[in-house]
Amino acid sequence: METLPFNACDYRCERCLATERCAVFKDLSAREARNFALGRDSDGLGAALRDVGEIFGETRNMLAEKAAEYGIDLDELADAGPRDTFEEAKKDPLYLSAFDFMIQAQEFLKTAEPIVLIEGCDFLEDITWHHTVVPAKVFRAIGSEDDPEMRFDAVNSAAVAMNSLTICIMAFGALAPLYPVIERECKELSLKAMELKQYIGSRFCPGS
Repeated sequence: METLPFNACDYRCERCLATERCAVFKDLSAREARNFALGRDSDGLGAALRDVGEIFGETRNMLAEKAAEYGIDLDELADAGPRDTFEEAKKDPLYLSAFDFMIQAQEFLKTAEPIVLIEGCDFLEDITWHHTVVPAKVFRAIGSEDDPEMRFDAVNSAAVAMNSLTICIMAFGALAPLYPVIERECKELSLKAMELKQYIGSRFCPGS
């Protein structure tokens, strides 16, 4: 059974049906088991910062090993002044649209949270989680887009963003008839999510 790559994950393990194939879930489970064996806490800001530091260290070592394997001098690459893909991605019209969707969704959540009752909580939770996934995954897709060897990363990241938009669209559609006072906002954001999903698909997954 093929393992899903890290870039195909939306980090919502409790609702995922593919954890047995997910590289992220496997890594998180192994890290929690190691923390338990070492008597270390896995929860809280301190634990998160410690784990992130370890992950960066492991990634740095892995890159150094791969660079040595292929005869690449990382110091020379640093001196060459690579183009700033971070700055380029921030100015990309697709990312700006994804970021704008996130901001509008956040404003919607401020209005909706005091209104939504128990029957709408799951839908609101879906929007709360997935509206931030969209710009993050779009940003990653754009950053990987121009490198042929990273095209799979761009496509996987774009697919996650599109899936998160689909979940948001379904949630907006469910909330609209339940709470007429936010129906207009639900429909407007649903339409924006549909247009953004089409935009992402046409760029990263044409013909799919």
